[in-house]
Amino acid sequence: MYDRLILSHNLGTTGDKAVVYDEKGRIISSWLSLYRVIYKEGNEVEQDPNDWWRAVCESTRKVMRGINEKSIAVVTFSGQMMGCLCLDKAGDPIGNAIIWADMRSDKESKQLASQIDENLFFHITGHKMSASYTLSKLLWIMNHRPEQFAKTSKVVQAKDYIVYRLTGEIVTDYSDASGTNLFNLTKREWSRTLTSIIGISPKILPDAIPSTEIAGHVTLEASIATGLLPGTPVVIGAGDGVCAAIGGGCTTDEDAYLYYGSSAWIGMTKKTPYWEPQMRTFNWAFIQPDQASPCGTMQAAGSSLDWLKDELAREEVNQAEIQRANPQHLIEMLVSESPPGANGLLFLPYLMGERSPYWNPQARGALLGLKKNSRRADVFRACYEGVALNLKIIWEALKPINKAQQLVVIGGQANSDINKHIIADTFGIPVVSHNHLKDSKNFGAAIIGGMGIGMYENAHVVKTLLHFERCIEPVAENVEFYNRLLPLYEDVYHDLVEHYQKSEQFTHYSEVAHA
Repeated sequence: MYDRLILSHNLGTTGDKAVVYDEKGRIISSWLSLYRVIYKEGNEVEQDPNDWWRAVCESTRKVMRGINEKSIAVVTFSGQMMGCLCLDKAGDPIGNAIIWADMRSDKESKQLASQIDENLFFHITGHKMSASYTLSKLLWIMNHRPEQFAKTSKVVQAKDYIVYRLTGEIVTDYSDASGTNLFNLTKREWSRTLTSIIGISPKILPDAIPSTEIAGHVTLEASIATGLLPGTPVVIGAGDGVCAAIGGGCTTDEDAYLYYGSSAWIGMTKKTPYWEPQMRTFNWAFIQPDQASPCGTMQAAGSSLDWLKDELAREEVNQAEIQRANPQHLIEMLVSESPPGANGLLFLPYLMGERSPYWNPQARGALLGLKKNSRRADVFRACYEGVALNLKIIWEALKPINKAQQLVVIGGQANSDINKHIIADTFGIPVVSHNHLKDSKNFGAAIIGGMGIGMYENAHVVKTLLHFERCIEPVAENVEFYNRLLPLYEDVYHDLVEHYQKSEQFTHYSEVAHA
């Protein structure tokens, strides 16, 4: 019989992961329920919010098998950020959610840039103007789906919708609000300056509350759907960027972490936002009122490695099926056969446009340096190195505020030793992981939920609950090599910028052929 358990959900890009923790941070049970990602024309990426709810109901029931529902002291959330889900007056979704990976609103982002000074905007929101954010996505809906916007009563994020389905309350937290580009970061309130400029009522934005606040309690209807006890408190939680920081143990000025999943980001926790002069990085609102989380994020980190596996590693995938092994292990054996620099191959991992450091939705992937004697091992290593080199640029952008003596690496790709070695050598800093590297977002949300019901005093408790594993030290000669390679990597990107838009017109053969 367990006392006072925490049920933590992480609404990710491909599924909802539910984890039950005890008070000491130990995993009692976990379950992942998958849902669809809908890739449409160009840079359009959507999800059906009903799929989110079905996944949460399923994962909750599965994860609680053998657990008395009375033992669940709190339900709490981490969730994908920067989306745009419109709800009508009844609280029902109006169409699909436009998710973080969607970059269709580049035109709207540029339209916004003509209406407000970019530097002023950055110092209000903590973010650069970009098609990545809720604001640009909402402008796209206003321009292209006016009938949908006319019916919109609230605009919410993924976790906020699920909290609404559980409690009947429509709210968001400060961290998710800070990822919309409509929030005043330092005042922690919706920016009337920005809502006025774009012509929307602040009323369509949900009340923003602290991440540790109880948003409501499980309703009878939600209890029937999920198996949770009616009246169970639901803490709003935070966006996955902030949950990952806490789950990574990044709660003080001396900490830094790298979350390496489908996307990847480098984050820190500081007493004030970091106003990076070139606006290459940005800031989330942290769960403590006197802290911010400066970050820089790239679109396709693990996604680039997934593309590599799906398109170029069929042999390893088939072999793994026969051996009942993980294909990733076979791929990494291949990567290790190629030396640093991949025998002259350079890979730009811009398969989904890019956020940090370039903020260019039109950026595209590239493989430079192919020769007749290039091997698959070289291509594979170049892909791994390309992600690391892009992250190194973000690391350098955050250098003026960086006090970390080591880098904590978490997320699905943190399981890879070859990845951690490449990161250590590229960054020139020791790399460590811990026992919650795969569930760091859930774990961070669990800490927040525990704080919300008084189980934990503050986020620093996470440091007493994590167990760090072996440290990977950088190899000096490799560090020097990657330092010399990085300027070439940056030059290649800048040389290709003018060609990205030109190449886009050749994406659709039928249109070009008949032009």
